[in-house]
Amino acid sequence: MTKYLSKPSFIAIAFLCVLLPKIYFLVLSYNNKLYTPEKVYAGGDGSHYLKIAKNINTFGVFSDNNSGTSTESATWRPPLWPYVLASGFYITNNPFGLIIAKSILELMLLIFAFSLIKRLENIKPIHFLIFVILFIEPYYLKYSTLFLSESLTSILVLLLALSFVLFSESKKYSIIIPLLSVITILCHPVSVFFVLALLVMYGLTNLKKHPIRVLTHAMLIVGLMVLWPLRNLQTFNQGLYLTASQGATFSKGWNENVITNYTNVDGDLADEGLNLKYVENLEGKAKNSTLELGKLYKEGTINYIKNLSFKDFFKIIFIKLKSNFNPFPEKPKEGGLESLAIVFRLLYVVLFSQCLFRIFKYRRFKIISEKDKVYLVVFSILIGQIFMAAYIYTGLRFNAIYGLALLFSFIYINTDFLFNVKEKFITTSKDIL
Repeated sequence: MTKYLSKPSFIAIAFLCVLLPKIYFLVLSYNNKLYTPEKVYAGGDGSHYLKIAKNINTFGVFSDNNSGTSTESATWRPPLWPYVLASGFYITNNPFGLIIAKSILELMLLIFAFSLIKRLENIKPIHFLIFVILFIEPYYLKYSTLFLSESLTSILVLLLALSFVLFSESKKYSIIIPLLSVITILCHPVSVFFVLALLVMYGLTNLKKHPIRVLTHAMLIVGLMVLWPLRNLQTFNQGLYLTASQGATFSKGWNENVITNYTNVDGDLADEGLNLKYVENLEGKAKNSTLELGKLYKEGTINYIKNLSFKDFFKIIFIKLKSNFNPFPEKPKEGGLESLAIVFRLLYVVLFSQCLFRIFKYRRFKIISEKDKVYLVVFSILIGQIFMAAYIYTGLRFNAIYGLALLFSFIYINTDFLFNVKEKFITTSKDIL
């Protein structure tokens, strides 16, 4: 049986089977007319990405007003996904065609990820088969059928994690790590603390043996990361910034309603204008500019935080952290996919617990061990979520970017246990029969 399951033909069939849920949700969305132009351009984050991408394709300008003039509001979004989506417009203007193009791109990247997984030590063909479960990670599936960046970012985070495990000590391929780090942040800045944590791990593990390489990679990261903020500075003369949404997200995560109303479902739906009342001389300040308004959000939020008591300050942080690691939606979310997602998030909580147990029990990591490198990836995700939740907010949507990497890590760390259980089950069954 094991030899049969290890055959490439069976693995190919398994791949096709796990693609069926994605095909099902695409067809279901199409039949429900979710990809009509009226629907996809009606508003929301996905619609905004589409408008920017279409503008890039038509005028070659990062804008959202159907013109050749750059707009501040377009920089509300990070640059990578709009440019990737813009390339799809060279193929088709049909929204469903664009989703198909996105699906093909992500499938190619996932196949590449599987080629990296095959290079891991102690991953036999029979073990490799279980990793096809990555294709049905619920929140990856959910966002892969939408015009949002979460699904692509999830794959980039997985690729970055695999590159760290495989290439962190490689002279030839380690350059992939800084490049993927920059690409991941430019796709979804919510990943920034995770990426920084992983880069710290990478730097610490290589600093003694390869100081020049670490310094070169650090300079490369800074040099690439500053390009987009420099573009924004040159275009709008409003200072260096990555996205214009920084002030708004800061305000959504720190306001008087967090203690009573915050949930892991709709944290990003909070009213960013709540803290404007803490801005001094608000009436005399410009509010007709996206960037100026963002600065007011930031100023008001800082003033709000300054007025918080020590108790309320840490109470807000605790509430956001508790919501971040709560695997259950804190508001009802209907659908089978949402119910399945709870099961997967429970596995991720178990994984975080395993990581913390590993740290407190052994304290030191064997850097040459692939398994310990996977633990370092999990620890970096844990640190990234903690810092991002405390700084602004997270929730089910933002944490979706870690789904594939966490699922991979859970499978890798528990592979021996899972297959030992399977073997014991088979043996017991034979004895009974």
